[in-house]
Amino acid sequence: MYQDASYYSQSQQKQSVKNNSMKVARQWQINDQKAEKNGLHKAIYWVKSQTKNEDGTQKQERWVADQKYVGDWNQNKKCGFGVQYYGNGDKYEGGWFDNQRNGQGTYWVSEGKNKEYTGDWVNDKKTGKGTMFYQNGNRYDGVWQDDKSHGEGRMIYANGDVYEGSWFKGLRSGYGVLTKRNGDHFEGYWVNDKREGQGSYFFATKNQVFVGEWVDDMPKTGVYSEVEDPYTVKEEREKHFMDPYVLPDIPKVELHDPTNVLKESMELARKERIIYRAIHIPLDEMYSKQEMEDLALQFESASNQEHKITLINSKAIFQSMGFDIEEKILQSYLKHLQQDKYNEFEIELETFMRLVAIILESQGYDQSEINI
Repeated sequence: MYQDASYYSQSQQKQSVKNNSMKVARQWQINDQKAEKNGLHKAIYWVKSQTKNEDGTQKQERWVADQKYVGDWNQNKKCGFGVQYYGNGDKYEGGWFDNQRNGQGTYWVSEGKNKEYTGDWVNDKKTGKGTMFYQNGNRYDGVWQDDKSHGEGRMIYANGDVYEGSWFKGLRSGYGVLTKRNGDHFEGYWVNDKREGQGSYFFATKNQVFVGEWVDDMPKTGVYSEVEDPYTVKEEREKHFMDPYVLPDIPKVELHDPTNVLKESMELARKERIIYRAIHIPLDEMYSKQEMEDLALQFESASNQEHKITLINSKAIFQSMGFDIEEKILQSYLKHLQQDKYNEFEIELETFMRLVAIILESQGYDQSEINI
């Protein structure tokens, strides 16, 4: 059969367009494969535009190198070992995963070309064990979590003081020992970066020690005593009055029942700080792991779909635990814990656990007085 030549012309055009489309598609795939970063690359640069002059011209080239990465890649993401040079002059050398700092690595800052941190990283944050060199001269060796000292660690301060002990979200918290450059020595508990609770302080120059209760970084009540050092020889003081002097009879002054007075004073100091300590002390310092699990089960048994309970729920839980607390007193405690976010219908697990801590610590006291 005879067919019009125009038919063949149109068919050839369609075939030509199809072939060109296939060539473009193949070329795109080829180019994409070339651009795909996998394995070791010598260097990948990021550039940024130069700032223009007022008249719109530029003194130098339009583009300038801003960042550079040399290292391993996996599917266009930094993965493995690599060195990143940042636009501000900082540098990181170490492990990568999914375009983030992960594993062992060291970070340098451009100012002074000093090493800032070396240690473990998780998703671009200092997490694990590591050493931080601060610009003020301090140095921290220990455990990190989310870019903050958290756990056991030692801080060597620029002035020569050394703290070794527990940390919580970047602050000294828990049991710790502070040794000062002059020889003074504190050993005891810390809350919110301050000495709080039981602690002893040794005064090196006086050869005396204070043991007692600390409040807001200051000694509140306790006992001062002199430390006997068998290797220290006391110098005899010069005698200014050689003639004997007879003193008149002076009535003997004694503190009535000093042991009980000290005990009551320490109990008062603790009572006044119950809520403050319940707010700031980490939960894992107030409870054992088993206790936290038991409290969590009690909480979940009464919680809603949003994992929250009401004040009425919490009162019922306390009653099942053997504590009969008035609702207005619970409201007072909750206001201190939630502060400006007070809501007795949305109590979270952490708030509930801290509420329990207040109730446990306030046993034996008049509940209405625990509102400091």
